[in-house]
Amino acid sequence: MEFAVAAFSAVAAAAVSKLSGVKGRPNADARSISDDLSSIKATMLDHADDVLRPMSFLRAEYFAQLRALACDIEDCIDCFNAKMMTDDEFATKIAGLKERSTETTDRIKRFGFIPPAQGAAAQEAAVAVPAEIHNLHSSMKGNRHGDYLNCLLYFCLFPPNYHVRTKPLIRRLTAEGLVGREQAAINNLEKFIESSIIRSTRTSNNGKVRGFQTTCDAIRQYISQRSISENFILLCDGAAELPEEHPRRLSVYPCANAQLNLPQSLSLLRTLAIFATGEVDPASYEALLEFSQYGLLRVLDLKECDHLSDGHIQAIYNQVLMKYLSIKSGIIDRVTREVGNLKQLETLDLSGSQQLVTVYKEVLLLPKLKHLLGKFQLSRTDTFSMPVLGWFHSELEQFLSGNKSMLETLAGFVTGKRYGFPQLMSLMKRLRKVKIWCKSDASPENLGVLSSAIMKFIRDGTEAPHLKRSLSIDFEACSREFVGEIEAVAGKLDSLKLRGQLRRLPLFVVELSALEELCLWSTGLSWEVIRKGLSFVGGLKYLKLIEDNLGLIDIWNDHLISIERLSIVFNDPMLTDITIQDGALPCLVSLHIICPFLLPGRALGIKIAHMTQLNEVALHPDIDVEIKDEWQRVVDGHTNRPVPILLSIEGP
Repeated sequence: MEFAVAAFSAVAAAAVSKLSGVKGRPNADARSISDDLSSIKATMLDHADDVLRPMSFLRAEYFAQLRALACDIEDCIDCFNAKMMTDDEFATKIAGLKERSTETTDRIKRFGFIPPAQGAAAQEAAVAVPAEIHNLHSSMKGNRHGDYLNCLLYFCLFPPNYHVRTKPLIRRLTAEGLVGREQAAINNLEKFIESSIIRSTRTSNNGKVRGFQTTCDAIRQYISQRSISENFILLCDGAAELPEEHPRRLSVYPCANAQLNLPQSLSLLRTLAIFATGEVDPASYEALLEFSQYGLLRVLDLKECDHLSDGHIQAIYNQVLMKYLSIKSGIIDRVTREVGNLKQLETLDLSGSQQLVTVYKEVLLLPKLKHLLGKFQLSRTDTFSMPVLGWFHSELEQFLSGNKSMLETLAGFVTGKRYGFPQLMSLMKRLRKVKIWCKSDASPENLGVLSSAIMKFIRDGTEAPHLKRSLSIDFEACSREFVGEIEAVAGKLDSLKLRGQLRRLPLFVVELSALEELCLWSTGLSWEVIRKGLSFVGGLKYLKLIEDNLGLIDIWNDHLISIERLSIVFNDPMLTDITIQDGALPCLVSLHIICPFLLPGRALGIKIAHMTQLNEVALHPDIDVEIKDEWQRVVDGHTNRPVPILLSIEGP
């Protein structure tokens, strides 16, 4: 399939879907447009050719007009649904779009839909097609959706050598409508890794890719060229010459010594990403921060933008079509009530620092919000009246208990003296991932309510066993070991992270029937206590310990037999000694021993020759050269020849 066909198919599918919901007087026009788009899309698929071949001038013009038409249709319907136009205005707009659709269809019939192999090429292949792209295309033969091509083109949204975070990218692709569901994006990224188009730069505890880069400049150049030729994303970096068309997606890389050539009109912009940090002059892109000039923004990525004022933030809240909003952490300390205007918002990302952000109930009342990321507390104004009025009479309680909330990710919230999230958590029925910080002033009442909410979260996992559930609790600052007081319940957790002092492994952990991933951080527990506690937990595959008082870690062949990935992070080698006996950990795939001061001879106590599935050994980058050589000899003697990967210490 061609890049152009894939790009049009995505926006046409969205437009056709929304046209089917048009009621009243414009319905007949909407049906006519939908039929035209569906027929054109089918014709394109019938004539789709090699993804790597340049298009003819006429074919390129067809695609440009059709993409613009489909985008305008979707914009029109979205604006009407957001009450940005009256019924009469909408009917007039739809009638005009029907006329454009008819004209375009007639034009294609009149001039003919030229197959890709005919006609003069609209652009020559200025950059050679990398072998990795050829291999990917061959492996995706028969893929009629072509969403992998849209995902590929989307990479040029990011600056060269940028470490792309996997989950935010997946959420953006979904918000853009470039993939139908998140799993499709995940599958495409896995295919890109298999084809050596991207490489992992950071993995999670369970080995899944958390961040990546393109593997070489040639691939990056090819993707950028195709993106520009398809008008998929417009790049502003002070070097590229800008086309005259109205951009739909704009990515800006301000440079310290370069003047940006910004587009004249941004009225049709749907996606804006600004990567401006360090010594960049804010004046070079200040015009882009005038958010009143936009009316169709769906995706706004300001994660790498340092220069935002309160006025800028307030103007963002008027972008009523917004689906994905990411703002650099530490820029704001509160999300005001005006965020309630963003009825289409699916992701609000303020993560990345320890900055505490106050939110109002309007955030939790957003009808389509799925992912809330940052470190949040509920406004005192919204919590003050709770004990007086009672939860059952509040607008927020009715919204949440009525199963109207779509919130799946709450990562996370702070528990202190103030009422708020601890009381609300048990009402959020779609939660799948929760992160909690407990403050030093957390009240016994709030901790008790929070314990009950956590128990319910675990218990509810049995109702949808196919959905992954993740829980992270940071109670390091909490004066009370409330985690140890959480009662054991019959339920399901897939991932658990605990940070803070413990006297023993909590009962609710020990009595979990199954737990795939566990991370313990600064708990003060010895290995012996941890091992005994985990002997009752079934199905544990991924274990990460960030501890300095583990003592002797002696792993025998009947310990942790299902473990696939083991990571032990510590600083003082005098307090931690690791021995893995011959025959132990038979399923191990990855072994990380991250300590900058490993002592000589310690590698000899770790037997890995029997680990037939082992393919990775990771060490700290600052260890002594002699220690590296010692580990290299151990690795070289293994039949699988895992290659040591030098890693820095990272939090879970």
